Amino acid sequence: MNGTLYLAKRNVLCYFRDRGSVVFSLMAVIIVVLLYLLFLRNMLVESYPDMDGMSQLIDAWVLAGILGIVPVTTSAGSLQTMVEDRADGRMRDILVTPMGPHEVAAGYIVSTFLVGLIMSLITLIVCVAYLAATGCPLSASGVATSVVLVVPSALSGSIIMYAITSFLRSTGAFSGLFVVVSVLIGFLAGIYMPMGTMPAGMQVVGTLVPASHMAALFRESLAGDALDSVFAGAPAGTLESFRTDMGFDLSLGGFDFDPAMCMIYVLAVTAAFFAVAVLGIRRR
Repeated sequence: MNGTLYLAKRNVLCYFRDRGSVVFSLMAVIIVVLLYLLFLRNMLVESYPDMDGMSQLIDAWVLAGILGIVPVTTSAGSLQTMVEDRADGRMRDILVTPMGPHEVAAGYIVSTFLVGLIMSLITLIVCVAYLAATGCPLSASGVATSVVLVVPSALSGSIIMYAITSFLRSTGAFSGLFVVVSVLIGFLAGIYMPMGTMPAGMQVVGTLVPASHMAALFRESLAGDALDSVFAGAPAGTLESFRTDMGFDLSLGGFDFDPAMCMIYVLAVTAAFFAVAVLGIRRR
C-alpha cells in the first residue's frame, strides 16, 4: 500500500513539474475558450435578442461544459508518465520492487484521479469566481453540488483514460491519442457547438460519452439559476427547446436522462472500463 501511494505521489509531482504537460493537457479547454470568445458567444447571445441576462447564461453554459471535459484531458496528460515509463524501460525497475502489478496499476490510477480532481477544483474555483464577478445568478446549493460532482467526474475521466491508455506502448501512439481526445471531446460534449445543432448521428455518439452527461449535470448546477431567471416569463416549449438544444437535457433512442440517470450512466460506463483495465492487468 505504501508503494502504491509513493508511486502515485511521484506521478503527480511529475505531472505538475512538467509545465508543458499541464498546458497541453488543457488544450481542449484553451480551444473552447478561444472559439467561444471569438465566435460562439456573440452568435448564441444574438440568437435570443429579447432575453435579458442571456450573456450570463451562455457564460455559465460554456464554463459548465468545460468542467465536464477537464478531467478527461488532464487525466490523459497525467498518463503520459505511465507511457514514458514503459517506453523508456523504467516500468521494469518499478516491477522489481515488492509491489505487485495490481499495486502498480493502482498507483497510476490514483495519481491520475488526483490530477483530474485537483485540476477540476481549480477550474471550478475560477469558473465560480468569474460568474460571480459578472453577476450571473448562482446559488450556494448549485455551487455545492458542483463541488460534489467534481469527484465522480474526476473518477470517471481517470479510469476511462487509464483503461484506454494502458494498451499503448509508445509515446508516439500516446501523442496521437492525446491529440484526438483533446480535439474530439469538446465536440462530443456539445461545447464547440450546441448539442441540438449536431447531426443526429453525432448527437447519439455524443450522448454515449460520459463527459457529456457530466457536462449536463454541471450545467444544471451552475447554469440552472441563470436559466430559470432568463426564461422566467417564457413559454414552457421555448424553455424545453433551449434545454434540449444546449445539452441541459440528454436523450438516447427516445429515453430521456434525468440527473439521477445521468449519474448512473456515468458510473456504469466507468465500472465497465474499470473491468477492462482489470482484465488487461491480469492478461499482462
